[in-house]
Amino acid sequence: MALSPNRMSNFGIATSAICGRDLSVGLAFFICSMLSISCGTATADEFKAVRERLAVSTDMTQIDIEVVGSTSQLPQFHRLIPGLVVRFRLARAYVGLYAEHEPGFEIFNIGVDLETASPMSLFETAILGPRFGKDIPGIPKLLPEEVRRRNIRMSIHSDDRAEYLRKFGEKLAGCHGDVLVENDMWVYERRADCPGLGSRTFGRVVQMDATLLTKIECEEWLPPSWARCKTAFPFEGFTVRLNFDRDLLSRWREVVSFSAAFLKSKQYPTQ
Repeated sequence: MALSPNRMSNFGIATSAICGRDLSVGLAFFICSMLSISCGTATADEFKAVRERLAVSTDMTQIDIEVVGSTSQLPQFHRLIPGLVVRFRLARAYVGLYAEHEPGFEIFNIGVDLETASPMSLFETAILGPRFGKDIPGIPKLLPEEVRRRNIRMSIHSDDRAEYLRKFGEKLAGCHGDVLVENDMWVYERRADCPGLGSRTFGRVVQMDATLLTKIECEEWLPPSWARCKTAFPFEGFTVRLNFDRDLLSRWREVVSFSAAFLKSKQYPTQ
């Protein structure tokens, strides 16, 4: 069973709250109060957004990420969206980033372990073998197929707004049959007026919330230990692209909830 991002070790949560790095101001203050620890410096750190390109790393240093809403990542169509911004403070090991010095060109990628909410890069590095791998305290050396199953990938693009996802969802009402397959999923039917599926994929239409339909598209030609599914969900005005193991398809709602809760736990409060 997957763990909530906030069910990591009590010590780790308390430390994050005390330092004011991973949790909201209110929650950090509450935990410090419960532990009778002074929180006077909990929110003293200045937010400094990284504006460069970051590749995969196992560095657990805390960094700041800012995604600013824009109309396009193409310079000739680029315009910032007033008030649309989301900020995160999290360990560097979670992050893959493409960012220019000017805001509104961000592609923020996150890899999270479904079972522990730890950075996925730690598990991947632990199994790379004697030349490239290394022992990481607290990180088991799992079989490659288990690493892939637990690997949750999210991506937020500065020009990927939630309103686009909702407009897409309006088109899906006529793209499924009347019979639910399982867990609030209908078979995605390949109709002329429906957004297409890849030639080697199958699809499901799901009820994301009371007003939003969306699509889950899964690879069907790869073996189970390799095949992935992808979907999207709204978060703070943006669309989050989500990629997960096909064996988790029946647990899609749990995976989406886990992913949204993880992002919320790493969110830096905006004024």
